[in-house]
Amino acid sequence: MRAMSRDEVRGAIANREPVGSRVRLPSWFDEIAWDKLDYLGWRDPRAPMRAYLVADVDGVATGLLLRQNPNQAELGGRSVMCSLCHFMRRFNEVALFAAPRPSADKRQRLSTLGILVCTDLDCATKVHSTPLLGPYDPPLDEIIQSRREGLRARTVAFLRSVSSAQRSVRGRG
Repeated sequence: MRAMSRDEVRGAIANREPVGSRVRLPSWFDEIAWDKLDYLGWRDPRAPMRAYLVADVDGVATGLLLRQNPNQAELGGRSVMCSLCHFMRRFNEVALFAAPRPSADKRQRLSTLGILVCTDLDCATKVHSTPLLGPYDPPLDEIIQSRREGLRARTVAFLRSVSSAQRSVRGRG
């Protein structure tokens, strides 16, 4: 991912509410190793159920405000797969996040899209982890590159799905 400025990241959040509200960046923003990231994800330090997701989509910084839904069910020892990194995690390490669709129309403000994501929003660490290799597995670099490409493609697809849903709603009216 290319390096982004603070203003670029703040301006990328399309669905922040109320419009013009300040996006709180993580305290570690100046220490980001941009070349190791496929997307930038963080929690709002003052609102723990709020998170942000920003990626470079076709050379443009694109981002969303996400709201974590509280886990309602006790799933015991079950595992859940993150929709972005495709790693299986314990049920309390993956949560449903809802992304409100950006819209000037008051009737569409309740429209959201959901996604299951690792609660720490640190999928890059997982895709860079070293897998146990068998004798017929491809080289480690190829596995990690494939994981990164998949993570990037799924992230961009989710960001675009929120944007395209907004456009399709406008087109109907």
